[in-house]
Amino acid sequence: MKLLPYIISICGKIEVERFAGSNVTHLLSLEDPGTPKETPAWFKGPHVQLHFHDVDRPGELGTASGVAPGKGDVTEILRVGASCLEAAAAGPVHLLVHCHAGISRSTAAAFAMASQAVGVDCAADALQFVLDHRPEAYPNLLIVQHADGLLKAEGRLVAALQPLRDQFSQVIDDWLARPRGI
Repeated sequence: MKLLPYIISICGKIEVERFAGSNVTHLLSLEDPGTPKETPAWFKGPHVQLHFHDVDRPGELGTASGVAPGKGDVTEILRVGASCLEAAAAGPVHLLVHCHAGISRSTAAAFAMASQAVGVDCAADALQFVLDHRPEAYPNLLIVQHADGLLKAEGRLVAALQPLRDQFSQVIDDWLARPRGI
């Protein structure tokens, strides 16, 4: 994979403070609706906060109230990525992206922005970058689907993600099939 022109770090909300002193220049917070904006005292750059639940598929909410990530949210994620790309032309950029656990929403956003930075033909490499930096990653499918469309990737982002999702589904199926004792 060609190198990313800026640093992307991924974490859960409780890990954000660990990045104090690591030259973070941009912060993207993916939070549940109603979460107040909490910019760390040490952080002085642009901080974008988006609000949606970790809904993985359209219709997953059913009748429950909740907010799925929409195309507008992913457009804003890609705007942050574009801003980082532009800023990287002038000097070092370090983007920290976080969600509640640092597993689904933030890793999907990082995957989308890495794909944007290196090109959608390198989507598998962009996903591997995310997995190398956040091994527990399980990127949110709905965010990836929106990013795939917005980046005109013609299914390449979703296709790169599918083997990971298949592997995870098999682990769940195997776990559910295990005999259980009382």
